[in-house]
This record gives sequence, C-alpha cells and structure tokens, in this order.
Amino acid sequence: MARKVFISVLGYSNYGKCFYTRTNENFKSDEVRYVQEATLQYLMSVSEWKETDCAYILLTKGAEQRNWVDNGHSEYGTNVSIQQPGLASVLETMHLPFPVVPIKDIPDGNDEREVWLIFERVFDLIQEGDELYFDLTHGFRYLPMLILVLGNYSKLLKNVIVKSITYGNYEARNRETNEAPLIDLQSLSDLQDWTSASASFLRNGNLSMLKSLCRQNLAPILRETKGSDLNAKTLSKYVDALEKVVDDMNVCRGVSILKGDNIKELFECSNQLSEVIIEPMKPIVGRLKDSFANFMPSENIKNGYFAAKWCLDNQLYQQSLTILHETIVSHICENEGLSIFNETERGIVNKSFKIYIDNIEKEKWNCKENQFQLIEKALNNEYLKILAPTFKVTTNLRNDYNHAGMRSNPAKRTGLISNLKERLEKILLMIEDQTICS
Repeated sequence: MARKVFISVLGYSNYGKCFYTRTNENFKSDEVRYVQEATLQYLMSVSEWKETDCAYILLTKGAEQRNWVDNGHSEYGTNVSIQQPGLASVLETMHLPFPVVPIKDIPDGNDEREVWLIFERVFDLIQEGDELYFDLTHGFRYLPMLILVLGNYSKLLKNVIVKSITYGNYEARNRETNEAPLIDLQSLSDLQDWTSASASFLRNGNLSMLKSLCRQNLAPILRETKGSDLNAKTLSKYVDALEKVVDDMNVCRGVSILKGDNIKELFECSNQLSEVIIEPMKPIVGRLKDSFANFMPSENIKNGYFAAKWCLDNQLYQQSLTILHETIVSHICENEGLSIFNETERGIVNKSFKIYIDNIEKEKWNCKENQFQLIEKALNNEYLKILAPTFKVTTNLRNDYNHAGMRSNPAKRTGLISNLKERLEKILLMIEDQTICS
C-alpha cells in the first residue's frame, strides 16, 4: 500500500487566525493560525490516512524557535512572550493517526548551494511509490518552483504520485467572515505531466504516457455518465485510433500503412471531436493533426513514404529505413500491375532492381522462365530507374542496421542517419513535383 506523505514548510511570521475554505467541496476548517492544521483537516476529510503514513514539517532555525515551539513570539518592541501554542502542540492535539516528523536545521536558501541542500534533504525523505501532498503556503519565495521540480524528479526516480498541492491564501481572506481560500495548485503538476507526455510523443513517437493520461482523465467521466458522454467517447476512440496508427509504424506494418484504414479512422475521429474535454489536450490534438496531415485515408503508395518520414522525424531510424525500402518495392509492384502483397511478385521487383543496379547480363539473371518477361518489362520502368539509387542505398543501410554493423566496414552512426534522411528527402521532393507519384 502506498504511503501518504504530507510535506510542508513552516515560516517564522506571527500568523493570524482564520477559517480556510474550499467552497467547491463544501469544506471549512476550524479557526486556525497554522495553515498546516487546516490543510490536514481537509486532506483527512477527503481520504483515509493511516499509521503508516507520515507528515514532514520543514523547519529553519527561525521557524523552529518562533512557530514550532510554544510562545515563540514576543509583543512588538518588548521581550514579553505571546502566550500561544506552536505548531508542534497544535498537531499533537489533533491526534493524527500518523507520525509528524520535524525536519530541523533546513537552510534559509540564501544561495544556490543552500537551495540544492534543501532539494536533497526533501528528496531523501521520499520513498519509492509514495503519494505526495505538498503545502506551499509558507517559506521561501522559490518554494513553488522547487516543489514542482522536486515532484517531477521524484515521479521519474521514485515512481511517486503527486496527489495534492495546496496554498492557503490568507491575504485574500474575506474580512467579514474571516475566511481564506485553500487553493488547489495540483493542475500545475498535472500540466507538467501533460507537457512531458506530449513531448515524448511529438519528439519520439512514444504514445504510452499520453495514452495513460487520457485514460486516467476519461475513465471517471465515462464511469459517471455510464459511457454516454459523446465527447469523452469520441476522444477515447481518437486515442485508440492514434495508437493503431503509431503501432503500425513502430512495428513496420506495411500492408496496414499502405491501405490507410487506420489513418482513415484517425481522421474520422479527429473530425468528430467538437470539443476536447481535457484542457491540456486541445493544443496537442492540433499538433497531432499536423503530424499526420500528409497521409491519405485510403490505399495509397504515398502513405509508405510519409510513414518513413514520420519515423525519421521521431528518431525511429530502423523503422524508417525498413518502411522506405519496402515502399519502393511496393511502388514498382503497383506500377507494374503486380501484387504488393504477394511475396513472389515482390521478389521479381527486388530481382529487377538488383539486375538494373549491378547491370547483370540476361543469361545470369538466375530466375524462372515465366519471370523473364516480367523482369524485362520492369527494367524499362522509368520509376524503377529513378528509385534505383535509393533502393541501393537502403539495401546496404538496412543490411548494416539489421546486422548491428557486424561487418568489415560498418556505416558510422551519423552517416547512416544522414544517408537515410538525404534519400528520403529526395523521394519526398519527387512526390511533391509528381515525378514518381501522380
């Protein structure tokens, strides 16, 4: 069971009392001096906390002396102590089911070295798989940024979940009712997740994070509406369709890519999205549309070339190389009236390229009698002649790639990528000029 962990910084000002509220959840705290008391009241009202959970209160020396222990403040201009309990006593009276651990001697954060010390000390408190509940109300001005970075860092290295980020806005309190809002800043952490997930897909074609976030956000909507929310259903179908398209390219499903059925489904789902109900998805959907804009929602040889380009752009070099090579073969098959799905007929095209590139004499073709006429016809195909240099390059590169460069003269990494990019760009220019695709 994951451990719930509350982390808060205690400041050293003499705080005034107020009621902290969350009006959208009908929550109102007791009248308190310390926001930590109100925040824990709220958190315990919305979820169950156990003895295995924990609260950490970060204390500078000044905060410990003034607000952690009792009677830490004095009347202005005097040495007369103000008789009021410190946070330690207040939390003790709450009879919390979990331990409250003061983390003492936290640096003030006056320079970069001290900020990193704070970061390290807080990070060391966190355990694998914790659920984190941050309070950002008091402490250092850079604290919100530190907590957001720390939360993201911990998600990656300790597999934590940031469940809550709150801020008690005492200055915005209603003077008549003495009520102050307890603001939820969790959306800032969520936005970081969406940013990372979107970058992962848009830069590398990795859909797993984006799919997971969509599922998390859509599940409660579909559950509450029993699947009747049209926009939620459409967005869910859109993500499913997107996954099919991406999987086609990740695992080089050439037949599916050329037929365009999954692209067609993706376009249809995209057009049906009248409203993107997950706010961070709105600009992402626009970028996704752009990344697949060239594809055809029907059987078309161009889809193979565009898929190779998509893979190249997303650093899927082996997939790009494989799809490009096989699309060239499919292109000539189609142009010669041969089946792009028949291995024997694809073999004829492969043999025709080799004969043309190596200028092999007819008596050395080494093929069946019924194939001679098909090869002779293919050798006169203008598209084959145009695509032959790229076919030769991709053949060598693919052999090098598929055999992990285990050969006497392996291609260099940079050369492999630059050659692939150069050949693909030439083909895309020819498509644009309708030199090879009308």
